[in-house]
Amino acid sequence: MEDTEKKQKREEAIKDMKMYLANDWQLKEETPEFFLLKRNTASTGVHILLALFFWWLIFIPNIIYHFSKKETKKIIK
Repeated sequence: MEDTEKKQKREEAIKDMKMYLANDWQLKEETPEFFLLKRNTASTGVHILLALFFWWLIFIPNIIYHFSKKETKKIIK
């Protein structure tokens, strides 16, 4: 009985994961406990604007923007 519950929870987690994968998330890691998904929502246009207007700051704002737009999502099985 416990095995069927685990399988059922895993199937539900896989359904959730597939929904996120369809929305531009990437599977970073799968463990027996969870799926770890990631995505970066940074826009190329914003990167270009930051590079043009803040080049004199050695592109530090561009790097900060890149890392601030990273997201992770953990789906528990």
